[in-house]
Amino acid sequence: MIAFFVGLALICASTLMYEIVLTRLLSAICWYYLAFVSISMAMFGMTAGALAVQLRPAWFNRDEITKRILEAAFAMAASMPLTLIIMLAVPLDISFALQTLFSFLIFSSVIAVPFFFSGIAVCLALTKTAFPIGRIYFADLFGASVGSVASVLLLKLIDAPSGMFVISALLFLSSAAFATYARDKRYRLRSYAFAIGMLAIASLNASTLHGIQPIWSKGRIDRRDDLAAEVWNPISKVRVFKPEFRQPLMWGPSPRMPRRSVEEMTLDIDNDAATPMVHFQGDLTPFSYLRYDVTSLGAQLRTGGTAAIIGVGGGRDVMNCALNGFHRIVGIEINSAIVDLDTRRFASFSGFNQIPGLELHNDEGRSYLTRTAEKFDLIQASLVDTWAATSAGALTLVENSLYTVDAWQIFYRHLRPGGLITFSRWYSGPEAAQTYRLFAVAWAMLLSQGIHDPERNIALVSSHKVATILVSNQRISQMDLETIRTDADQMEFKILFFPGEEPSAPELRTISSMRSLGELARLREASEFDYSPVFDSSPYFFNAVRVRNIPRLIKQGGQGSNLQALLFVFTFMLAATILVVLVIVLPLKGWARHWSGTPVGGIIYFVSIGVGFMVIEIAMMQQLSIFLGHPIYSLVVVLGGLILSTGFGSLVSDRLRLGSRVASLRPAAAVTLVIVLYSAAVIPVIHRFTAEVLWWRVALSLMLTIPCGFLMGFCFPVGLRWMSFIKQEHNLPWMWALNGAAATLGSFVAIMISMEMSITICALAAAACYLVAAIAMALTPQQAPTAAL
Repeated sequence: MIAFFVGLALICASTLMYEIVLTRLLSAICWYYLAFVSISMAMFGMTAGALAVQLRPAWFNRDEITKRILEAAFAMAASMPLTLIIMLAVPLDISFALQTLFSFLIFSSVIAVPFFFSGIAVCLALTKTAFPIGRIYFADLFGASVGSVASVLLLKLIDAPSGMFVISALLFLSSAAFATYARDKRYRLRSYAFAIGMLAIASLNASTLHGIQPIWSKGRIDRRDDLAAEVWNPISKVRVFKPEFRQPLMWGPSPRMPRRSVEEMTLDIDNDAATPMVHFQGDLTPFSYLRYDVTSLGAQLRTGGTAAIIGVGGGRDVMNCALNGFHRIVGIEINSAIVDLDTRRFASFSGFNQIPGLELHNDEGRSYLTRTAEKFDLIQASLVDTWAATSAGALTLVENSLYTVDAWQIFYRHLRPGGLITFSRWYSGPEAAQTYRLFAVAWAMLLSQGIHDPERNIALVSSHKVATILVSNQRISQMDLETIRTDADQMEFKILFFPGEEPSAPELRTISSMRSLGELARLREASEFDYSPVFDSSPYFFNAVRVRNIPRLIKQGGQGSNLQALLFVFTFMLAATILVVLVIVLPLKGWARHWSGTPVGGIIYFVSIGVGFMVIEIAMMQQLSIFLGHPIYSLVVVLGGLILSTGFGSLVSDRLRLGSRVASLRPAAAVTLVIVLYSAAVIPVIHRFTAEVLWWRVALSLMLTIPCGFLMGFCFPVGLRWMSFIKQEHNLPWMWALNGAAATLGSFVAIMISMEMSITICALAAAACYLVAAIAMALTPQQAPTAAL
């Protein structure tokens, strides 16, 4: 019996590890970090597996259940490397041609294959074995919670493609455990041999830059030439290209910048965002060209002060502060791979240890500033938009937490008198919306601090395709204004907003005319782009395109990352819907005679808890990522804690007597109440305790999530027992399949609600789902006619 539960825990851990490693691969392959796609395809594949159990009962005779579980685990392990190779060879990009949809369908179908076999194994374990459902479900969720932690450790040790082979090895070990339980020596020895083989392949693949890796990325072929290094971690893939002498990479260069050549190495994040690392040998003189970049204005206004640089990257802003005589420079870089490359692997090239006054921290910028009591003359973030997303987020980038009014209030409080916050954003074509929205965030922050005339505290200057905003906690002095004007004239920068002058851009005129947060909120509906300020309740700074405006923007030939990201979302959603219809809905047409015996309340119940669980899971991961200060913590604490507590709830659920309808509906009703309480408490808790030490924030996060997870753990096994109680045992796999299908599309529901409304509304929508489940159970007759078999 122990071998059975070990095998089940291993296959469930491996399933979640595959899901998380898949999100990391999607981040490198696609423009946006589509975590919800892996979640959606996981639920789809497992649902298809459960449906196969239901529709093909002849394949799963009760006398052969153990053997079929063993075969499913072995098939999942064998399919993993094949899935990886095919997946990495399929190009994904948006083209307004029907072929695009087929590409997404092929990709989605391929990545769902291992989940299909997982669904068969788990469904058989839950519905066809003699073990108590609560214990089986506990082993399932315990394994999944361990897998969430193990996936982070795996991505810290090895690249994502090689990690797939490690997961395959774990699945072969799961197969060996099931073979031990079935007393099948042949399968056990074969499984051990394949596990060793997969580990060997993983080691070989990780030892070279030219093994099995993505060849299509961001719509382009990746030739992988001139690579000096490549490092994967849970939040990004960072590549370093060999050094070359060239014109220095500038963000917003002056037209008057003289031509010169410097030696640089390019750090590339997820095949899209780049940051240069210059060859520094202790002499700052050769880097005087940095003053020709519009991003350097803040450092030139606070020469000789102290600075906090958010998003160090290759070190340009750090170098510029050193060039301007800053005696203390606190560099904050969330990406551990970049920190390691800067300070260890390529330390002799970067010369970080020779930069005077530099103190480097591997941390998230907002989180670090929240915890420190130090105040600065300059807080700077230049083009922090790597599109590297959280390991747990769905359309939530790591950088989103930096661009909310709540975050800027923290920055504001950490300025010395007269200090400056200076952020730089893109200002070209559709991306100009980023600058306008950043201006609205700054304007809202100043209003929230009781400053009635914010125009005296803000300046906005652009050059080339970049704009830099300068925000002070005091009125910008006359001396600073003269310096800004002089530099702009000398460098041919364009002043977009200047105290005492009317801006030329109508968007800036509109925003600067607002005198309350309520007025600023109405900017959400004012045009085709959303310029309203962003708050922690819905931290989607980079999503300035409203869903209803997508058709108009497409007709206008609209471009830009916002529109492209949403098109990826909808294309994947369409592909997922088609797959659900083809694989789940259509096969049921030949099984329609079962509908007459299946209680409608049961269908509504399992659909509702499937959608509800997915929606609240995504909402919790997004909200608490800001609180915990690092995406990895969000993954381990929130996802792991939620799944583990759900497992304990499932285990305890066996003790709940189902002698009445009231007893059966209590779990779903209790979940409704606890989610409402969570929604009311989470934002105040985040803002009240965000400066506490990590262990206390972890404890508070668990206190918020565990009650929800524990009670949600009751709902699925209680639902299965309830179906047995009303003589519907033959429909248990069908209910399992419905639950998974609902969760497949539930992830898209969560994303749409969060983006269009707020994460809080998303959580309350989950509560509504569980309330519907409770009502459905309450209205279902105690006895239902047994369907014909």
